[in-house]
Amino acid sequence: MRRDASFALVGDIGGTNARFAVADLQGARPSIVLTGNVLCKDHASLAAAADAFLMSADLAALPATATIAVAGPVADGAARLTNAPWDASEAELMTLGFTRARLVNDFEALATGVAELAPEDSLAIGPDLPGLTRAPVVIAGAGTGFGLAALVWRAEGPAQVVASEGGHAGFAPVSELEIEIARALARRHGRVSIERLLSGPGLQALYAILAEIEGKAVEPEISSEEVAARARAGGDSLCVGAVEVFCAVFGSVSGDAALTFGARGGVYLAGGLVEGVEGVLTGGTFRQRFEAKGRLSSFVEAIPTRLVVQPHTALLGAARIARRLSPQAFQMSN
Repeated sequence: MRRDASFALVGDIGGTNARFAVADLQGARPSIVLTGNVLCKDHASLAAAADAFLMSADLAALPATATIAVAGPVADGAARLTNAPWDASEAELMTLGFTRARLVNDFEALATGVAELAPEDSLAIGPDLPGLTRAPVVIAGAGTGFGLAALVWRAEGPAQVVASEGGHAGFAPVSELEIEIARALARRHGRVSIERLLSGPGLQALYAILAEIEGKAVEPEISSEEVAARARAGGDSLCVGAVEVFCAVFGSVSGDAALTFGARGGVYLAGGLVEGVEGVLTGGTFRQRFEAKGRLSSFVEAIPTRLVVQPHTALLGAARIARRLSPQAFQMSN
């Protein structure tokens, strides 16, 4: 089958789901024309999952370029996914017949997509502040793991993405309850990283630890989605407490990231788990802890915090990166 340079296969691969799309690279901005989702556990490799998606898409021509965002560090065109059982490489993707292939960190793609968001693609968490134009922006997200990246604008041209593995930085408890939670996590894991709390497994762990602290029975198979759903319903005090701790810690971590990067342009929150606890995020605890930075509280009080509601942000970011791989094939617009 022929290859069309006007289209790209883009993907956003987490620890549980592999989301793929075909992106049209023409026009002022790339657009998503076809999407699909597969479970990572159902396929032996990233290439196998991508091939399955393409074969099910019934395309007249296959995309010439592939840009896949993966949840893990990328080095020399290869990555070991942190929370999925795959090793991935650009060389492996090229065996599917692409003329160009690129692996990028998932938060590099997400941050690139955030730079393209329209105002209606995000919602204010806390006061609806403007932020400073062309000031650094932080993107923080929780799903199967926790990711962190920044956007830094250059004097000319598009923003530069600073990808990181900030989810594996150390957790700093603030309250007596958080100190007790940190001790419980340390007994389980030794070192306690941010991701041990701000992730799907982290929310499950918070639920279990709060039950242990309160001497209550715990449901061993409860999922993070169920914890979030019960917290929204309000009938389960353990689930409500777990989500409240999650949002409080998320506020502290996001404020710390804002200080680290000088993110006066704003902090954007993303990830499937974040969407599930939106009601508590907007309730005030997140923003209170975001602003609680001692002598630097006045610095972060002026920084907007926003929830990303555009579902294809990472895929659009991957498409934007794909455009840069083949600028001669279409009219680019930066």
